[in-house]
Amino acid sequence: MSFLPRLLRSFALRTALLTAAGVLGISALGLGFGWLRSSAVLQDALDTEIRQQADELLREWRFGGPAALMLAVELRTRERAPGVLLVQLRAPSGSVFAGAAPLAVAPPGLQGFATIASTDSEGPLRALGIGLPDGFRLIVAARMRLVLDTAQTLASTLLAAGALAVLLALAFGLFTAWRLERRLRAVSGAAEAVMQGDLARRLPLSGASDEFDRLAATVNALLSRLETVIEGMKQVTVDVAHDLRGPLSRLRQRLEIAQARPRDAAADAALLDAALEELDGILATFTALLRIAQLEAGPPLPGGQAPVVDLSATVATLAEAYEVAAEEAGRVLAAEIAPGQRVHGDQALLRQMLSNLLDNALAHGGSHLAVTLRPGPILEVTDDGPGIPEAERPRVLRRFYRLDRSRGTPGSGLGLALVAAVARRHGAEPVLSDAKPGLRVTVDLSAARAS
Repeated sequence: MSFLPRLLRSFALRTALLTAAGVLGISALGLGFGWLRSSAVLQDALDTEIRQQADELLREWRFGGPAALMLAVELRTRERAPGVLLVQLRAPSGSVFAGAAPLAVAPPGLQGFATIASTDSEGPLRALGIGLPDGFRLIVAARMRLVLDTAQTLASTLLAAGALAVLLALAFGLFTAWRLERRLRAVSGAAEAVMQGDLARRLPLSGASDEFDRLAATVNALLSRLETVIEGMKQVTVDVAHDLRGPLSRLRQRLEIAQARPRDAAADAALLDAALEELDGILATFTALLRIAQLEAGPPLPGGQAPVVDLSATVATLAEAYEVAAEEAGRVLAAEIAPGQRVHGDQALLRQMLSNLLDNALAHGGSHLAVTLRPGPILEVTDDGPGIPEAERPRVLRRFYRLDRSRGTPGSGLGLALVAAVARRHGAEPVLSDAKPGLRVTVDLSAARAS
């Protein structure tokens, strides 16, 4: 599709056209108001000038009577530049004593201000008629061409400014439409690539940190989350197929053997017990997978709305229970718990996380185990076993991942994956480090701390 058809359907262009129409309408209103207002202001100024000139002539009348006024009128008529000020003195009969000829069109009984036509081509006059004693009448006038020309100039300026504003609005609209169309085309291309399976594709950022960049960043975060979930689903599918195929195959073989041989109550009972134990392990694996999927699919717990958990009491209770289990296994579990550590979170999930860490330490650690809760709160579980090589530490947090030396021990490889899921749900990330010797797992829950 070419640019022009897309442009004609562009929201930005429609907005620009509406803006231009609005600017044109406002300019038209401003033109009319400006012309009327400027005409009124200029006419008031002209009236003030006429009134001042009339007052000066009236002083001549008061001091010297009609003769002095007639002389002043004649002098002003001769001295004034043509078209600047017009003065006329009329006798009681209406005949002209002295003054400018263009004022002959003034009404005989003119009193106060009035706009009158002129006998020449210089345009209308603004005239002031003043009645004098003994029937005389003084008329002082000025031409309105300056007023009209100034108002017309202002109106023309407003019209030109409005036309320029319309052109600028259209130009800006076209430019905005072009930029918007280009950015949306890039976004559309990225979205189509994601729809076709390219989950690593991201929306482009212009670097302007504007609304589009913020929206693109939000969508990119959504795509990253989606990529993680889908990749996790793919990995789970592969892991399930790989790790559950063996138990299911063994179960089928046992059932086939039992079906092929003669019935024996004792042998059948033993085989059924083994089959049930195998099924329990498979169901436990599926339950753990479902729990991890639910935790990873959900958002982090909102700190201010989640219940407050007394983490110190929770850790103390579990540590006491696991001290007995460690003693029965010939191990020693030491606990160091800071009091008053409280977090916003899910108590059942936090108990499950700590239980998995202690189970993992009992299964793979040495003779001495330790659980520590420091202010922060920061939870640590340490053992003095063989530990985990540094290169393997990020992998053991994945589902079904097991070290080579652990493949002969019971378990599904989901314990630490569940620990990671619970920690992330509470805004934390488990950190595996070397305890020299052994393994140290640290979970910093300060992001969920309750005041």
